[in-house]
Order: sequence, then C-alpha cells, then structure tokens
Amino acid sequence: MAQRYSVAVDPDSKEGQFLDFLKLQDEESSRLSLLEQFTQRFPKHPAVSWAYEQLQLAAMEAGQWDRALTFGEKLVQINPNDIDTAQLNIKAAESKGDATTVKLWTDCMMVIAQRVLESPPPKDPEALEEWKKRTALAAQYAAQDEYAIYKKALQSGDPRAQIKLLDELLKKNPDTAYLPPALVIYLNAYRATGDSRNALLTAERILTIDRSSEDALYTVAEGNLQRGASDKVLGYSAKLIEVMNTKKKPAIVRQEDWDKKKAYYTGTAYWMIGNTYINQNRFGQADSALRAALPLLRHSHQSSAAILFYLGWANYKMENFPEAVRFYKQCMAIGSQYQEQAIKNLTVIRNE
Repeated sequence: MAQRYSVAVDPDSKEGQFLDFLKLQDEESSRLSLLEQFTQRFPKHPAVSWAYEQLQLAAMEAGQWDRALTFGEKLVQINPNDIDTAQLNIKAAESKGDATTVKLWTDCMMVIAQRVLESPPPKDPEALEEWKKRTALAAQYAAQDEYAIYKKALQSGDPRAQIKLLDELLKKNPDTAYLPPALVIYLNAYRATGDSRNALLTAERILTIDRSSEDALYTVAEGNLQRGASDKVLGYSAKLIEVMNTKKKPAIVRQEDWDKKKAYYTGTAYWMIGNTYINQNRFGQADSALRAALPLLRHSHQSSAAILFYLGWANYKMENFPEAVRFYKQCMAIGSQYQEQAIKNLTVIRNE
C-alpha cells in the first residue's frame, strides 16, 4: 500500500534530530521502536501521522493485528477522513477474526465515506487528484455497504427484520440506489405485519417512482376501499387491471407464481370495482365487474361467497330474478358469513 503521509520537519529541531537518528538504524525492530517513541514524545507534531502509518503497515506485514488496529485507530483520530486506514482496520479485524471490531470499523468506514463524499473539492491541483481518489473509494464502499444491507433484507424471511434492516439502509443514505426495490420490500413487510397505515404510505410513495407497481396499486386501491374513497378505488383498480394484463413476468419470478398473482390481483381489482358500484347503486356496472372477478377468485371460498352474494343482490335490484336466485343458491352452498343472509334473501325473492 502506497504511503499517504510525508515527513515535513525542521532538521535542526528536536523532532528533526530524532528522525535523523531513526534513519541511521539498520535493524527494522530498532527503527520501529524509535518510531513508536516518536509518537509518544511528539504526539502533536504533523509527522506523527507518517509515524503511525509506518507502524501500522509494519504490524500488518507481521500479522500483529492488535497492534495494527491500535495504530490505525490513532491515525484515524488524527485524520478523521482517512478512508484508507479505516479500510486497513477492517482488514486487520477480519484477519484477527474479531466480528465485533469488524462491525465497529465497518460502521466507522460508512461515516468516513459519507464525510468524504460531502467534502468540497480542494483548489490545489495535487490535492484535487488525491480528493478524487478518496471520493471514488468512498462512493465504491458506500455502494457495497448499501448493497450488503439491501441483500440481507431481501433474503430475510422475517418481515420485522426486513423493516429494521431497511431503516438502517435509509438512515445511512436516504437517496440510495436501492430505494425503489427497498420500498417494495418495505411494503410487503408492512403488509405481512398488519401495519396497514405504513403499507399505504409506502405504496403511495412507490407510485411516485413507479406507476406500474402492481403491489403498490393493489395496496392503495385496497386502502382507499376501506376509507370509502370511491373515485380512487375505481381509478387504482382499473390501473391495476391494465398493469396485470400488460406487464411481463419478472425474470426472477416463476411462471406459476406469476400466473397466481396475476389472477388474484386482477380478480381482486374487479371485486373492489364491483363492491364500489354496489355502494353507489350502479348495479349494472357492479354486475359486469363481479362477473369478471368470480372465475379469477374461485379458489377462495370466502372471496367466491362474497362475490356471489353481491351478484345476487345486484341482479335482484335489476329485477333479474332468475340470475339472483342462481347466485344466491351458489352462495348458500359455501360456508361463509354470507350464507345465512343469502338464505333469507332467497326466501324474500320466492315470496315476492
């Protein structure tokens, strides 16, 4: 590793005389011992950074990981933006097998990288070149660190752990390149934990970035259905149907899983439209939407029962009694919360 610090010292000063004596040493051990003495005797001198750098590199070469970490820590204390030394400290901790210290310096590295990225470019041409190198390394490390956190969240099967990891990611960098896919993980994690409020807020945020996100469209349509915001339900549900009919299967998703998702999201969108039209007494439009939903949600007894019940109601209100009877009979055959009311409604129709 190239040396980053130079020796600028008055040769007639005590420090200069000490370093001249150091240069006369033939044995490496004597030289290193004197270097360490220099840091202790002249801790405020500018050349002390150079001394700590020499000591750390020698310790790294000798596999003396504790000493390497000690000297590296001193060097970073003096030069808070020294990203190269922080990188060496991580390497020393990894070589030592000390996971706690690796984590400590990894976190420290991220702070340093952020400081470096935020530092203004110097006017001096030589310093500018060094700044560019440090900035490039900081950007590379920040991206690697962010990806590591994002990947961990992606692979985690625990929704609460995913939320915690992504909170950490956005705390490090709110504008991370992984924000769009991270928001989708957030959304599904909030849905899995039953946090409908944050799920809705996240879905709305996703739609400002990607208007074709089926997960966000589904969540926003469902959230507005619960709020009774009819126009939004109709708009988002119609958009969800359009997206599911035109969007290509993502490469990482199995065809079988995509087909199931497509049927469920499309069917639910039609169901939400039909439900909204029922509440608006627009029974003809409700009938069309609910008929479209029924074959797509047949696999769910509860969904089928709800659709059949409201199809019976829509057709009854349109005085299409044979169809109303047919749908209520099918609803009666399914054990659900609608079963008892379907029997009562069927009795009313027969009496009329």
